[in-house]
Amino acid sequence: MIKEKKIYKFNIKEMSLYKTTDRFLNNYNYLKKSLGRDPTLEEISDIDQLHYNGTEAVNEAISKTKINKNSTVLDIGSGIGGPARYIARKTKANIYAIEIQNELNQIAKKLTSSYKLNNNIKHIRGDVLIYTFKNVKFDNIVSWLALYHIPERKKLLKKLHFLLKDNGLFYAEDFYLKKNIDNSEKESLAKCFHANHLIDFNIYKRELINNNFEILEITDMSSNWTKFTKNRLNTFKNNYYNHLKVNSKITVNNVLGFYDLAFKLLSNNTIGGIRYIIKKK
Repeated sequence: MIKEKKIYKFNIKEMSLYKTTDRFLNNYNYLKKSLGRDPTLEEISDIDQLHYNGTEAVNEAISKTKINKNSTVLDIGSGIGGPARYIARKTKANIYAIEIQNELNQIAKKLTSSYKLNNNIKHIRGDVLIYTFKNVKFDNIVSWLALYHIPERKKLLKKLHFLLKDNGLFYAEDFYLKKNIDNSEKESLAKCFHANHLIDFNIYKRELINNNFEILEITDMSSNWTKFTKNRLNTFKNNYYNHLKVNSKITVNNVLGFYDLAFKLLSNNTIGGIRYIIKKK
């Protein structure tokens, strides 16, 4: 069994993926210029869906948690707002999208306004652990590849339980630790991957159960995500010089380095992927 570890705290901006956030708008504007018109939400999915499997994963969340026009949804770690916009456009749900990084939140607001979805989405710059949601409870909470950044897992799960309505559903995709690693590897993961809470699969399940959630479905996504990150890495490499037409060499190399790291961590079984749907008891 893998024991809980020392928490290493680094600024999330140290992740190479987020060192140059202007690339998101650069990519959007380049696509817009190439098309000669405003791109559709579907056409920008490679830009604004920062998790694995893009809108396919968002559709999974919509279907499994039955999000609809009457739903009030919280998206944790909402990035530049891709999933929130997709859910809003597809279901007409009311969505609160909370993101701790101000730069990403500002980009999210701009894109949401461009697609005229302000009435459905409230973008919030804040830390979900301390932000006060006034007079609102959620039918659904969703999160993609954000929870492993948060070391205070017990506090997080307590907050999520409080925010959900009775029998509310939580859909998450996250990472877990697949093998024992030494302290230097743990520190490296915390710095380069901002991995502040990595535990093994069984401990992860037990944490959910011990915090008054019923597990409705839980899936190991490791194989799927290994294939996805391999294809993403190869595609990015094959289009390296095209990316240089849009962003600086430093930016392109930062993204390439992160994509390479993600694939290596999954393919060498250091980390694995987990997808689950849980219900508030």
